Amino acid sequence: MKIRHLLFNTVLLATTFGISSCDDFLDTMPDQRTELDNADKVRDILISAYPAQYPMLMFEFMSDNYDDNGDTYSSPSNLVIESYHWQDAVESDQDSPNGLWNACYSAIAAANQALEAIEELGDTEELQVYKGEALLCRAYGHFLLSNIFCMAYNPQTAESTLGIPYITAPEKTVGVVYERGTMQQVYEMIDADIEKALPLIKNASFDVPLYHFNTKAAYAFAARFNLFYGKDYDKVIAYATEAVGNNPISVLRDLSQYDKFTTMEEWTYGYINKDEPANLLLLPTISRYGRAFNQRYAITQNIMRSQLVWSEFPGGTQLEVYNTVFQSNYVSYIVPKMAELFEITNQIAQTGYPHIVVPAFTTDEALLCRAEAYILKKEYDKAATDLSYWYVKKGITSHTSDEIADFYKNSSPETNAKPLNTGVTYDEKQTNMLHAVLHARRVESIHEGGRWMDIKRYGLSITHNIYGSDPIILTADDPRKAIQLPIDVLAAPGDMTPNPR
Repeated sequence: MKIRHLLFNTVLLATTFGISSCDDFLDTMPDQRTELDNADKVRDILISAYPAQYPMLMFEFMSDNYDDNGDTYSSPSNLVIESYHWQDAVESDQDSPNGLWNACYSAIAAANQALEAIEELGDTEELQVYKGEALLCRAYGHFLLSNIFCMAYNPQTAESTLGIPYITAPEKTVGVVYERGTMQQVYEMIDADIEKALPLIKNASFDVPLYHFNTKAAYAFAARFNLFYGKDYDKVIAYATEAVGNNPISVLRDLSQYDKFTTMEEWTYGYINKDEPANLLLLPTISRYGRAFNQRYAITQNIMRSQLVWSEFPGGTQLEVYNTVFQSNYVSYIVPKMAELFEITNQIAQTGYPHIVVPAFTTDEALLCRAEAYILKKEYDKAATDLSYWYVKKGITSHTSDEIADFYKNSSPETNAKPLNTGVTYDEKQTNMLHAVLHARRVESIHEGGRWMDIKRYGLSITHNIYGSDPIILTADDPRKAIQLPIDVLAAPGDMTPNPR
């Protein structure tokens, strides 16, 4: 096992490993919203329809992936501290609720502008692929917002759970007041946009497919959404299969090939490489997340060994491919896929923007969506087959459903077998198979925020240690699982309903 020492620093975009230039993934276009009079301009504005921020910082530090190493170590940013303590954020930067809210609604506005222009240009055949992309971007922006600012969708409570405003047209006047609606309404509208989009995006061709909702990325999004929706698990299976195929082993991420990388930047560039078959959609974001890794609130060696990449999987074995991990003073551990990429905009002053490129959709995650859907349909052998594809690619052997279920039956409820609280009764085998897929996704999505969404979806109760004080507990249905709306939004005219506290 390789453990490399890490000095927290930034990586300049001038370094290139598999990405030809910063333009490949920091592609920006001038605002052309006032003159969308041809297909090329519609295409161009859709670059702005992808959110420029992503909630990985808050999601990660709110999750059970992190622990408090004590005040021997310097404190990180206020947003990290607020997130770890599940406090309403006061900070207002790119990674804060304010930044996320503005980024998502800005992207939605661009999608709506494109859709309006497509209608005005006659909704021609040439424009259909852009219409599909715009619908998917609009759906995705609202999907992100709902997973940030709302409680998880639950069909038993969705009619009364606060949603977020679903915007379907460009704003024509200043100061429009929107209602939050319910999660049921939000998910119905996301569903409608996705279903309209999928036939239009079929066989879509883009110059750089990984930075657009290409066909496979579109189906991966549809699979994830329908898994969260819980209305039709056959759709999840069908859509995930469109994204990864029936036998996905060749398109899953092969981390054994990353052993040749010796620095964080090499590892990161390998992870977000446009030629990596596991990557389906990459989102370039403006974020200081790369600077958030610290020694005070950190992924500790204990968590790594008991719950994350060095924890045991069925057969009592560890995942062999996670043998290169970076650490700082043996108190903070990192799988180096989220190094900061710094875009210099002023060569003299050496100033610019910090970026993180987010693998928003991957084949590995889509496969785990399919496995979870099989489990929820009680098709355990098919689920075991999908989990085994993931196991084998991570360096361990395949397992039957009985072997997988038996392993998690004996796992600790303090680590990777936390009680599930969804209002649904699962039988013993189903429960243990769900623990298996949640464990795999927790490892797969480390540093990306996926664990937080599973904590919400499955009503997991988690504990954060507080140095010098009693631990704090986030209960199954704790309202703090819905991040509070930005202060500016709550203070604006219209009396937007805040999340309960």
